[in-house]
Amino acid sequence: MLTYDCDTSPTKRTLNPLFYGFVPNKALGRAVCFLSIMSLTFAHVLLLTSACALLALTNPNWLLLFLGVDMGIFYLYKMVRGDFFYFLNLAGVVRIVIAIIERFTTKIMMNFTMLMQLRHPQEVGGLPFLVSAFTSVVGSFVSVHLYSNYYDEDEKIDGETLQTTLGSLVAIWFVSAVTFASVIKREFLHTFYDMDTASTYNRKTFLYLNDKDLEKSRILTRHPDVYMAWGDELIKPWTIKNWNRWEEEKPAWFTDKWIEAVPNEYIPFEWRVKYKKTKGRVENRRRSSLQQAKAMLGEEEER
Repeated sequence: MLTYDCDTSPTKRTLNPLFYGFVPNKALGRAVCFLSIMSLTFAHVLLLTSACALLALTNPNWLLLFLGVDMGIFYLYKMVRGDFFYFLNLAGVVRIVIAIIERFTTKIMMNFTMLMQLRHPQEVGGLPFLVSAFTSVVGSFVSVHLYSNYYDEDEKIDGETLQTTLGSLVAIWFVSAVTFASVIKREFLHTFYDMDTASTYNRKTFLYLNDKDLEKSRILTRHPDVYMAWGDELIKPWTIKNWNRWEEEKPAWFTDKWIEAVPNEYIPFEWRVKYKKTKGRVENRRRSSLQQAKAMLGEEEER
């Protein structure tokens, strides 16, 4: 299962320590957690798809209204929170188009798969994830009621059968949810309902990582909106303080591409002057390499 594999991945736990790691360390706890995820996902998906099917049979317009209102509320939530645009470092129309598509697809995926890593603040978010989980339960009751009262075709599913099936699925959903919430590590429970945005989450992550430069450096590869509100307070002092050391040590992540993503004001003035940050160190190196090549060719011709 993708959720379980991602959460137990050592790499993901290192890069996203505030998000990945809810699965218990002991074997029994892991087994119970895995089974509860499976059964909760099973119940959620069946409840929501059944609700959609019953609404489509009763009145397709009701299904469109249900899905449209759900998506509209999600879009409005993201916009009000200033978190609509995706964290990728894009610009202009491309950024707008990607945001619309990405928010739509991840919301649909979360609704119909309950993929738990989509609760990440940079994706759907904790609170929308929780709301989606309860929407499947509430929507199933509403759809059964509407189907029982407004579907007039001869081949109609018996009301008692629907109620029994609905009750069984809701029971599985509830028991699985309670089991899951009781077995995971307490410090990660809030990730399933919090209201962090991409910006607030990255700020918390930056502070939590302390002296881990590699993990911190990844934040600067994202769109400036992710760190603009707190970058001068936290990122700028970190880069100014450590830049000389990075230039000497040349860590693997300290590449020309990474440097190009760093805002000018986060780079010490002497280094900005040295490799003319406005055009990028990559371009300077290319010009330098080209000049060296021409010089070598000139020497060969003289010989």
